[in-house]
Amino acid sequence: MAKKEKDILTSLGSSIRKERIGQGMSQNQLAYETNLTREFINKVESGRNNISVKKLHLISEALSIKIKDLF
Repeated sequence: MAKKEKDILTSLGSSIRKERIGQGMSQNQLAYETNLTREFINKVESGRNNISVKKLHLISEALSIKIKDLF
């Protein structure tokens, strides 16, 4: 994975984590709301998973924010 791609994924994951924690939501709760696994959420938040737009949309809906606000 190229450094620029890794940086984007890390930044996106940090934004998701910050928003989730700010709302008082656990990874388990976010996983439940999105029908994704906690392990998947953890990998996304740590920048280790290249998330699809479809799954990013599920996460943004569960957090009640627009996808663009995560970038």
